[in-house]
Amino acid sequence: MTGRAPTLVVSGYASIDYALQLAPFEGLDATTIVRSRAEEWPRFGGVAHVTRAAAAADPSVRVSALSWVGTDTEATGWLHAITAGGADTAGVAVAGTRSPSSHLLYPEGQGTICLFDPGDCHEIGLTDAQRELLTTADLAVVTIGPAAATAELLELVSAECGVFWIVKQDPASLPPSLAEALASRAQIVTLSEGERTYVDTISRLAQPGTLIVLTRGAAGAELLRVAAAGEIVSCGSVPAHPVVGVDTTGAGDTFSGTLAARLVRDPAPGPETMLDHIRDAAAATAQMLAARA
Repeated sequence: MTGRAPTLVVSGYASIDYALQLAPFEGLDATTIVRSRAEEWPRFGGVAHVTRAAAAADPSVRVSALSWVGTDTEATGWLHAITAGGADTAGVAVAGTRSPSSHLLYPEGQGTICLFDPGDCHEIGLTDAQRELLTTADLAVVTIGPAAATAELLELVSAECGVFWIVKQDPASLPPSLAEALASRAQIVTLSEGERTYVDTISRLAQPGTLIVLTRGAAGAELLRVAAAGEIVSCGSVPAHPVVGVDTTGAGDTFSGTLAARLVRDPAPGPETMLDHIRDAAAATAQMLAARA
């Protein structure tokens, strides 16, 4: 990294997000009431949430999005959100006619329903510009994206490049073989309580010393470490900053993006340093949510 800014590349789907707060889900063939919708309609999410948080956390880091959008009007807004957030679009390919979109439904007290339309812009795979960008990465942050492109990314990044895996439960884009490859390569993993089943894969395949951050929303986050023989050891917990009654879209990605900015210069910190980074990420997430209240 001598003589240049460290480069953090965030790969995965772009997403045009439409978030709705619902009354408790009434089931199939019944009407569920919409309580409210996000003030930003749409909100430009996916990779954009992560890059925005990373650039805000450390403006001295070069943050680049690696993603795909179509030629529709929404793509213009998404690209602007990337640059306005302090990142660059050198790794964003424009193809097809329809950008990815998500309808995010939050039934009261019942978790999240995500309806994702991947659009038609991913068939090109990685472009030459994206491949070149990956060769310069000091830390590759891998969010959910096209499976073939993610697999190629893992082959292209250098052995010195850190890999930070943000787990998303999407079987279509994260087949078991790809989850295993990511678990074998990543030094840092974040996942939510609802994605905890991936811990088994990580414990089986990860290198000793791999750090896992398990987020539990308002209950805070726990730091886990993979020890010898795949044993999972708890290294401590960090409380959340309580923010209630707001749209939480992007909270997990804001947490992970802030964490990534703290790790780009040291992708394998000790547990105490990592807990400090988690505190910073929790504070940044609370600040983002509080701004919506």
